[in-house]
Amino acid sequence: MIRPAARPSRSPVPYAAPATAGAALTPPPGSVPVTAIILARDERRDIARAVRSAGWCAQVVVVDSGSTDGTPQIARELGATVWEQPWRGFAGQREWAMRQPGVQHDWVYFLDADEWVPVALAAEIAERLGREDCAAYTHRRRFFFLGRWIAHCGWYANSWQARLLDRRSASFATAEEFSERPSVNGTILPLEHDVIDQDSKGLACWLHKHITYAELEARRRGTSSGPLRQLRRVLGPDRATSSRPLSRAIARDVVLPLLPCKMVVTFVYMYVFRSGWRDGWQGLAFCLHRAWHEKMIRLLGTPAAAPQEAVYPLDTAPITPITPTATATVLSSAQ
Repeated sequence: MIRPAARPSRSPVPYAAPATAGAALTPPPGSVPVTAIILARDERRDIARAVRSAGWCAQVVVVDSGSTDGTPQIARELGATVWEQPWRGFAGQREWAMRQPGVQHDWVYFLDADEWVPVALAAEIAERLGREDCAAYTHRRRFFFLGRWIAHCGWYANSWQARLLDRRSASFATAEEFSERPSVNGTILPLEHDVIDQDSKGLACWLHKHITYAELEARRRGTSSGPLRQLRRVLGPDRATSSRPLSRAIARDVVLPLLPCKMVVTFVYMYVFRSGWRDGWQGLAFCLHRAWHEKMIRLLGTPAAAPQEAVYPLDTAPITPITPTATATVLSSAQ
């Protein structure tokens, strides 16, 4: 069970090399026996920040799935190990990465390429790792949208994810294409400080990415069983090792499929009942996007959204190609 954590400061400082000579970093670079694993593809804008912020780890690995923008070269120049691996899905890629013989430590930390680790989180991990009896640590994700931390609307409160794992006791179900969570055979403890989710590639790129996420979620919902079966599955034997909070699992797999007008309900719930309005105009825009996202999931799950064979609007006889001779005949008849 996750204990309530103290509300962190609003201005986290990224873990990176000191700007001035003689300045000390805590923890020292490479001093924590953890392998950081960063999944990446075409992340040249963000990969340097992610790699530097994981510099407290004894090993940093970037798993690249076909970048064409120089992402692997940037990561190598910063001292990271780079493995090239075609995309296996989110869960499949993570499971593949932490089972590689090149992973030098039992503890692995998963960091997305558009995220970065603050000094406070790195220091907390260094202080607690190895001193507590557990198989994983979970923390929240502080998500920035259009330059503002989305602290309300339920997004931050429900952002707990187990990212620091003892790979001897953790695994990913490789069949999960999206919204994956590790299964952990042991105790999961919460960390007080957050990781920072701050994509710098721009809104258009972010929206394109979430269209892909909507498509994956539509596919997942299309293969799900009914709510009662889902409830039995959520409460079944796998519950003991699931790292997804029980309330979130029930809300996603049991309650949400039963809701009518999901787009409207999503907006009212996030913006009104979970105080999304407190995040200013960015909060309004984000809550509208989440409502629109629900609508896209619904539309992408319909047969009409699937690729279609190109057809002519009228079933007419084949059009005779225009030849030079035919063109000359038409022109002469018009004179």
